[in-house]
Amino acid sequence: SPASAPLPSPHLPFTALQAQPPDAEERQPEGSTLSIQCPYTKQTVYLQQKVWCLVRGGQCEPLVETTKPTQHSYTNEATKGKVTILDDRHYSTVSITMTNLQAEDSGTYSCAYRHDSYWHIPLRTISLTVFKELHTRELDSLSAQCPYSAPGHSTGTKVWCRRQGQSECKVVARSDYPSTRHNGQALEDRTLIQDDTQKRTVTITMQKLQPQDSGLYWCASYRGSLLIRIMEFQLSVSKSEYLLLAKPASWRVSASPPSCFSLLSNVHFFSIFSGVLSILFILALISSVTLCIRQHKQLKRRGNRKAEDIYDKPEDIAQLDNTERMESPKDDSEDLKYVTLNYKSQLSAEDPLYCNVEPSQAHRKPKDEHVEYAIIALK
Repeated sequence: SPASAPLPSPHLPFTALQAQPPDAEERQPEGSTLSIQCPYTKQTVYLQQKVWCLVRGGQCEPLVETTKPTQHSYTNEATKGKVTILDDRHYSTVSITMTNLQAEDSGTYSCAYRHDSYWHIPLRTISLTVFKELHTRELDSLSAQCPYSAPGHSTGTKVWCRRQGQSECKVVARSDYPSTRHNGQALEDRTLIQDDTQKRTVTITMQKLQPQDSGLYWCASYRGSLLIRIMEFQLSVSKSEYLLLAKPASWRVSASPPSCFSLLSNVHFFSIFSGVLSILFILALISSVTLCIRQHKQLKRRGNRKAEDIYDKPEDIAQLDNTERMESPKDDSEDLKYVTLNYKSQLSAEDPLYCNVEPSQAHRKPKDEHVEYAIIALK
């Protein structure tokens, strides 16, 4: 941090520094990068060394400084730690970059040039505030620590205050007036501050936080009647999800323990939710069983069709043969065939006689059927 950074040269006073307050205020969260530009127009500044310094008590504590420029070089860059300075004489601009900002980097800075061996002339002065971001949920607790190293903070009363506007900081808790810790709805009743003078650390504890507690806070100390900031915090308290489910949006959230009604509301909600899930599960189960039955029926039908292809055809043929055999004797006259037999002229009674008949009638032996005669010519 700037407070503990080694000084490359003795502290040098500014010319007319008291008459030049910071011309800009920069606010950055921790871990971010600061980039500023300091233009200059005077020809006498053209060949002077440029410096980025921390201003304390009217003195310039250089953090990084360029080397002596030459006539032929148009850029001059130097880096020390996390600070980089670039003097671009073509555009007559000094650019400053500070990376990985921390809360301890808060302070007043100046971009200046060396007038001679004893004076720095400021080009631009800024007030830098690096704040810590605190994120938590409703009804949770948090603890924040503010280390301090400046001698002026060691003996003063430490306070935890909330910024209201640009110039007012409402005191929430102070080290010389311990909180009674009633744990009520008031922020003062839920905040505790402790100052460890040996470790030079202030610890702030806040309980049962509410969304309306979100805001900008200072860890500060009194110096006489003035309140001097040690560290700045940006607090964000978001609503808890289970409270949003259990309570309508129009209800105000209380810092007190949940009432029986709110607990019953939670139980009622989860009962309804469980019932809906059960119904969906039953519907899914019924759909699965129905699908399985349909697939089983389709497989069974396919098996029957294959069996019919194998066995039905022979059965049809057999049935067809039986039908033909039963229906063929209905009308013998339609099945009567005439045959011509050629016998030898010398035919004896012992010689067999042959004739052509239908195969279906070969085994039949009608008893009382009508006998029809045929004339057979012998050659």
